[in-house]
Amino acid sequence: MTLIFNERLWRAVVFVSLAMPVANADEFADGLKAFNNEDYSTALASWKPLAESGDLNAMYNIGLIYEEGLGVDIDKSKALQWYLLPAEEGDVSAQFSLATIYDFGEGVPEDNQKAIYWYTKAAKQADEQAQFNLALMYNSGEGTEVNIAEAIKWYELSADLGFPSAQHNLAYLYNTGEGVPENNEQALRLYKKAAEQKHSDSQYAIALMYDEGDGVPEDNVLAIKWYSVAGEQGHADAQLNVGVMYENGEGTEVDAAAAMKWYRMAADQELPVAQFAVGLMFDEGVGVVEDNAAAISWYQRAAAQGYSMAQNNLGAMHDAGEGIPLNDKEAARLYVLAAEQGNAIAQNNLGVMYFSGSGTKVDKTEALKWFYIARELGNADAKDNSELAADGMRRSAIRKATRMAKLWLENFAGESSVY
Repeated sequence: MTLIFNERLWRAVVFVSLAMPVANADEFADGLKAFNNEDYSTALASWKPLAESGDLNAMYNIGLIYEEGLGVDIDKSKALQWYLLPAEEGDVSAQFSLATIYDFGEGVPEDNQKAIYWYTKAAKQADEQAQFNLALMYNSGEGTEVNIAEAIKWYELSADLGFPSAQHNLAYLYNTGEGVPENNEQALRLYKKAAEQKHSDSQYAIALMYDEGDGVPEDNVLAIKWYSVAGEQGHADAQLNVGVMYENGEGTEVDAAAAMKWYRMAADQELPVAQFAVGLMFDEGVGVVEDNAAAISWYQRAAAQGYSMAQNNLGAMHDAGEGIPLNDKEAARLYVLAAEQGNAIAQNNLGVMYFSGSGTKVDKTEALKWFYIARELGNADAKDNSELAADGMRRSAIRKATRMAKLWLENFAGESSVY
């Protein structure tokens, strides 16, 4: 479960003033008609004289045209200039638009303090989107110190107005006990409010709570139901988890074909673990006819994204010449990529390559190093292999390999703790 950050909230709102002179109202209406017909150059020509004479509605609409590049090149700086006076006069949409321009530094230098200023102006007028964005800034400490209590205040106001992303983030804080007493019942209630509005991250969060028994009784049937709802809306992680549940028969009967369908949905969204899962099913002929060429294709896509299990399996296929010409050098290269990420299977495989001189020169010290590392990271085969590699080696070489392995493990542990 995650917080939703940096969600770009946009709304194209055109206001018509009811307090215009008749001639101005006619000109404004002409511009509005042209705007609705996507004739933006005519709309701009109709509104510009009104804006230059001080009409706030025309100013806002010209700002919108420049901000979104409607019939003109996008020019956030010009948009900001046209939004400024309406915002100062209390136009909530202009205030919100100014805030987002400063927030994301679009066409102007990013200025989080000015973003907070204008979000606050709009938020105090009960603008739920401004309240949400303001809460995000307090939550993450952008333009201000991190202030969870202030973030919660604005999340609550936005959530009370029915804004689903605010409901989701507030639920997350209750679920994790960040800034508020942990309250899984309240978290679930808020997640469900957002989920009812088709907020896929909340649907996924509900599924995860039932899947893991997080504050609620573990219930795989409800978990797969909510994963499926989120997955049908395109949530890639939810699609992956539905696939896992069908493959393992959790909350449903085992159905390899259904698992493959869901894995493919996530894989097509470039989720590397799903691409690996599809490759593995083709590799092993689970739910589909075994197809090494298809397996390799999917492994390659996941490996290109740095997914270590795919790198290892692709290496193994090069190593064995399975579905692809034997290429032990490419196998060794892929094992290295996976091994350096902490993949113990690849580390053991790499040790075998160094021990036998396959794809690289024979180096028993390097082989023992990788066997030692893989053993420490839980690979059972590496224990036997380390004993085999050490047999007949000089004590000095064994000590060197051990030092190298321990240093690698220390560095790996330090890098892992950063994330």
